[in-house]
Amino acid sequence: MDLREFHRVRKRPIAGTTIAGWLLAAALCAPQAVRAAPLEIELARLITNHPNILAARNTLESNRQGIDVAKARRLPTLSMTGDAGREFIDSPSTRSSGAKSIENKNVATFPLSQNLFDGYATRTAIHIAELNEHLARISLEGTRQNTLFQGVRAYITVLRQMRLLGITIESEGRIQRQLNLEDERVRRGSGIAVDVLQAKSRLQVAKERRVGFEGQLRDAMSRYQQVFGFPPNLEDMYDPRPPVNAVPSELDRALAIALVENPAVREAGTSIDITRQREVEAKSGLYPTIDLEGEFNMEQNNGGVLGTRRDYSIGFQADWELFSGFSTRSSTLRAAYDTAANRNKLQAAARTVEEQVRLAWQALETARERVILLENAVNIASEVAQSRRKLRAAGKETVINVLDAENEVNNAQINFTTASYDEKTAAYQLLLALGRLDPLSLNLVVQ
Repeated sequence: MDLREFHRVRKRPIAGTTIAGWLLAAALCAPQAVRAAPLEIELARLITNHPNILAARNTLESNRQGIDVAKARRLPTLSMTGDAGREFIDSPSTRSSGAKSIENKNVATFPLSQNLFDGYATRTAIHIAELNEHLARISLEGTRQNTLFQGVRAYITVLRQMRLLGITIESEGRIQRQLNLEDERVRRGSGIAVDVLQAKSRLQVAKERRVGFEGQLRDAMSRYQQVFGFPPNLEDMYDPRPPVNAVPSELDRALAIALVENPAVREAGTSIDITRQREVEAKSGLYPTIDLEGEFNMEQNNGGVLGTRRDYSIGFQADWELFSGFSTRSSTLRAAYDTAANRNKLQAAARTVEEQVRLAWQALETARERVILLENAVNIASEVAQSRRKLRAAGKETVINVLDAENEVNNAQINFTTASYDEKTAAYQLLLALGRLDPLSLNLVVQ
């Protein structure tokens, strides 16, 4: 079933068999139905192929290479310089001998350097690279969870709008049948024309509501395609069952979990560790650097000296910057202020996460209560509407009261359906705030 089938409803009268077909389609996505939902399959594809997740994975791999770059400073460096060409020398010594020096020279130098001490700069750089890799891993987890929630919300929104459209089509069909009954009464002489006009007026309102829900379903399908990369298959979409076992039973417990597991809080805490290491890195400028230097030099016909010359040297070299214009001090203070700023950001992140948990918790509790109340409201409104239809058939009720009862049923069903899907969305929203909206909690099979 796709949206084109919904459009064809406009072009023909809504007969009883047509409504039955729509009710059958709507039953596939009814809130009370529990089926083997393919949402898990779609989410497994999503976290494998979504561009944001792929970008976060590549960023993680980039930071892993950064660790190797930092560790390379522990290893020796070997380079080579060479010089080759024809050399002409005109000096007092060559002139006194009566012959100028013209030779083909070749020079090769191989310097080798091994750092022994650099004020702990290398060790600190490795720690920073490892922390950056850890930060990228947390960022990947946050991106994955946010993307999963976008997918869940898009999936649930399509289901909700499809169900709401089915309800409005069902309501439109009931009003159409009532209009036919009133028209038949007028033809038999037992009805009045104003009742027919009243039914026609309500039918136009029902059609307008249906058109509105058709547009909302199109919007939901567009958002679905933006998230998943392909349009939804409405026939294969079933109600998901949120993993409520991953949700704690108490709000205080949920807050404690979120402050430990939420990626935003973990990112802020890791950022503090990074800036602390940058303080140590900045202080390394106060220490000398000590290197083991070695060099092998080979010359042939160089400087007017015929033959081959080989030089070997090895020794220690120390460099100590005694005054840097206070740049080391300023760099240390800058890193310290960055650490203080990240502490403030951690506090802000903790408050934001607490707010998200409280809002999601309250939304879930409210939706659960509304579902119970609205389910009773639907049952009561349906009984009232059925009773009024029977009274109308017996000539003891007005058509306006029958139409009002039908409208109450429609409104109650819409509110119940909306609350049912709000409950599901709030459950996933709470898992996101806790930092537990991951493949393990959702039972995803990722290839």
